[in-house]
Amino acid sequence: MIEPYYCDYWGTRIETPEPTRRALLAALGAVHDDTAGSTAALVVRKGEQLPREICAEEWSVELEDGSNHTGDLARLPLGYHALRSRDGSLVRSLIVTPQQCYLPPRLRTGKAWALSTQLYALRSQRNWGVGDFTDLAEFAKIAASNGARAVGVNPLHELHPSNPAAASPYSPSSRLFLNVIYIDVQHAAERDDSRATLAEIAESSLQDRIASLRHSELVDYAGVARLKLDILTRLHRRTREKFVARPTTRRAQAFARFCRRGGEPLERLAVYEMIAESFRARNPACYGWLDWPAEYRSPDAPAVAALARKNRERVDFYVYLQWLAQEQLASSAAQARRAGCVLYGDLAVGVERNGAAAWSDQSTVVTDASLGAPPDPLNTYGQNWGLAPLSPRALTESAYRPWTALLRANMRHAGILRVDHVMSLRRAFWIPRGAAATQGAYVRYPLDDMLGILALESLRNRCAVVGEDLGTVPEGFRDRMQSARALSSRLFYFERDWNDASFLPPARYPRLAAASIGTHDLPTLAGWWTGDRSEHEDRWHDRFLFVDALERAGALDASGAARLRADASRGGTLAVIAELASAAHRFLADTSAALVVVAIEDVLNETGAINVPGTVDEHPNWRRKRSLGLENIEADGRLSHTGKTMVGR
Repeated sequence: MIEPYYCDYWGTRIETPEPTRRALLAALGAVHDDTAGSTAALVVRKGEQLPREICAEEWSVELEDGSNHTGDLARLPLGYHALRSRDGSLVRSLIVTPQQCYLPPRLRTGKAWALSTQLYALRSQRNWGVGDFTDLAEFAKIAASNGARAVGVNPLHELHPSNPAAASPYSPSSRLFLNVIYIDVQHAAERDDSRATLAEIAESSLQDRIASLRHSELVDYAGVARLKLDILTRLHRRTREKFVARPTTRRAQAFARFCRRGGEPLERLAVYEMIAESFRARNPACYGWLDWPAEYRSPDAPAVAALARKNRERVDFYVYLQWLAQEQLASSAAQARRAGCVLYGDLAVGVERNGAAAWSDQSTVVTDASLGAPPDPLNTYGQNWGLAPLSPRALTESAYRPWTALLRANMRHAGILRVDHVMSLRRAFWIPRGAAATQGAYVRYPLDDMLGILALESLRNRCAVVGEDLGTVPEGFRDRMQSARALSSRLFYFERDWNDASFLPPARYPRLAAASIGTHDLPTLAGWWTGDRSEHEDRWHDRFLFVDALERAGALDASGAARLRADASRGGTLAVIAELASAAHRFLADTSAALVVVAIEDVLNETGAINVPGTVDEHPNWRRKRSLGLENIEADGRLSHTGKTMVGR
């Protein structure tokens, strides 16, 4: 389970230190390294023979629909079944999965392009200072009208309502639930026909606050959360009274169904948020459950139950917020599909170790270790992301139910799902609590099982999969993902022939790939060209190599190449950015990749970075807004030009 060594970026063999091994085994709750795995679940591909020891016995199979399967066990349908010995003495979960992930016909035989954005960054004349689910629907319609067939967004996971400044979408509190800051409060009040709330929203003093948040250059998360939660608290109180008085209305019944479907995970999230809010109000330094008094650190503790009973209305409030968020995201996804566009979601690699998921499911989420990455040229001391990993032992012993639930929650409204750091299906770099990233080690995961379930949920949800396979990739891993029909992430910045550092031509991109210029952790195209972020020694030379690649690919004519080279010799300026962006997008459109992803910040030629890894307060990470409002993007013309480039190539 804990790998004895790994080869780093430079090919050096790094042995796992014995203290690291012991610390990680302790974090896993094990006294020895058990690599045999669990017999709780058997995962097989459809059409494959079951293991000999299963076939040799007398077994019965109860299918997930409750019926019994008779006949050849190799002809079992896809799904989550139960394998029972005839005498009833043994029961195992039997999961039958497809060989490959779902891929829509357009991507199987042709190609499509997606327009991506950070949802919080969208400006509009109606939002409250942060992009919301209504903005997402409008952005999708704009994208679709310009030929895009998908809209990519940052992870929409639940963050920290009582600590909104912790705004990284890749450090979620829970990946099963949604970030409630994206709720459109106006729409919620209209939907629940709350005239009193609508009247309060219309008051001039509140409109002034909204206008101030809307026009700020950066997202003021604390101000937005304070305002939205205040109004939503009032709306919930009135809606709750209506539901109690008239429980048979359509809205009341819809809410009741949502609560039943959410079950214990939803209840625990709401209880967690109530407690977190309570303790943080007393002490702003109280970040999460690891800072709480001991009697509240388990969701099953008597003190937790007592506090939940005492504050039942506030617990219900957080359930209500999730209901509104799910309703509005479902509506946005439906509107996008009607316009001809699907949502391209993003699944973060882990959860904040001091957040709701880690508190709610302490048997599955490992809190004495953090996910990260070993040293590489960009991070010579390695990276510690502060995210709690899933326990591979707990996954197998639970028949992968947490993994299945996670995929369903994130594929529910998406047509494509990006799986961040997808190598964690094979192995993840764990760092013992309190240790440096250089003292980490790789922990193995059951790749075949997890990939099979990923394919099953992909097929059932009709959701294509993109694996973010950047960084230190195990040998053979990309081939394994390609055989499962998961798209590989290919970035123009990184697709190089490292013999001479030249950029690869469009034909060298794999067919099953999602090609883009960069990611949220890299400079925008304008920022890269002008050196908006810290430059490496070879940036100067890279500009010329960039132009060479564009010219060789036919994305840039000789006169255009001459202009760009002249600008590169001056260190790169914004004077040529429009021409550079057009050529770069023509290059991407000509690649072999089935999916091309264009960032709206590269369409609008923005220089500011979304996120600078390794920084906290030095840069406005996750707070930059788009330079244009939604109402002005069409008239601006640059998106239209990009769309014609992507569709016409």
